Amino acid sequence: MKYLSIEFYEIAAAGLIGMVLQMLMKAKSIQDKAKLANVQFRFFEYFTADWISHLISTVAVLLFMVIVRRRIESIPQNLYEFVLAVSATVGYSGADLVSRFFSATNKRVNAAIDFKSTKADTADGTLNTPTPK
Repeated sequence: MKYLSIEFYEIAAAGLIGMVLQMLMKAKSIQDKAKLANVQFRFFEYFTADWISHLISTVAVLLFMVIVRRRIESIPQNLYEFVLAVSATVGYSGADLVSRFFSATNKRVNAAIDFKSTKADTADGTLNTPTPK
């Protein structure tokens, strides 16, 4: 397989689409959490503040491409869709793992929620009591 083959670019595109899908789903999840807690969230800010997470995810897809490029010629044509699905899974799961560890926006929203909860618990006098069931 050559670097300029259409299969190589299709596999890369599948990985990047999986990565973008995860990023959009994560942004929506953070947005919903922020809305419930009445914390300000800007969709564009997620992409700019978490740039390192997105860069690491892109590198993970590129690493997969380096690994798969030598094996793609020996894979039967009827398994090509499977390779595309694996590539999308690598993009999605790589982005998900990285965002769990490095998401600055999620940490900021969680810190704002914690601050508001602590402030409310202090005002209620229930700071050191467990949450009732």
